[in-house]
Amino acid sequence: MRRPWLLLAFLGTASGLAWLWLDPSDLRLRVDPRSREVALLVPAETVGRRTAAAVLQSLPELAASEQRAALRAQLANPSLNSARRVTVGFIPGQSAELGLDTPEISEGGKIIPGLARVQLRGVPHGYLLVHADPASGLLEAASRRRWLGRALIEAGAQAKTATIAVGESDDGAFLVATIAFTYRTGEEAEAALIRLTEKQGDYDALGFAARPGTDRITRRTKLLVVRLDIESDLVLKALGRR
Repeated sequence: MRRPWLLLAFLGTASGLAWLWLDPSDLRLRVDPRSREVALLVPAETVGRRTAAAVLQSLPELAASEQRAALRAQLANPSLNSARRVTVGFIPGQSAELGLDTPEISEGGKIIPGLARVQLRGVPHGYLLVHADPASGLLEAASRRRWLGRALIEAGAQAKTATIAVGESDDGAFLVATIAFTYRTGEEAEAALIRLTEKQGDYDALGFAARPGTDRITRRTKLLVVRLDIESDLVLKALGRR
């Protein structure tokens, strides 16, 4: 059986983290509030990034199969390069909505939590943020495309929301991503961390090693954050199979 493509990178670069966040302001955007997932792209940060084109062309996997080709064409349009930010709202049962320089608004729209904004700033050259509420759709796509190993999928199964921030190391050798799960209770978050750390050394499930004190932070914040450092060559090879 073919193993998850991320697994290869985890042999040397996996770690389980939880962060005690500050409380930054939310970002309310003019995006259809029915969107189950919202992607936010920063075109300026994609310049010179080895992985950006391949990652963005995988983003339509969050849409229905009949919509993916059209969305890939939109994401490849050169007009995106001059935008300050690009948003994509994935609305169940409808075509994904792509917007350029999507404005901030005071009421309505779709909220990107402030914690997600911190998460995007926390990865080097962060160029993509995907926020999913509920988390289930994003996890289903990640499982279907084997982007993540089963342990991480299982750890996120009870999460309320999931947020992925993607960037790249200065030298382009690694795609750097963080996945944040928020839970209803601190106990659920801590249990998810325990499930991950029990897999330490089991690279078929993705092994993790949590930093000391991570369990206390996770319980207090109801938040579990995992950092992935993946060799860019492996990302390009895997995403090139599509």
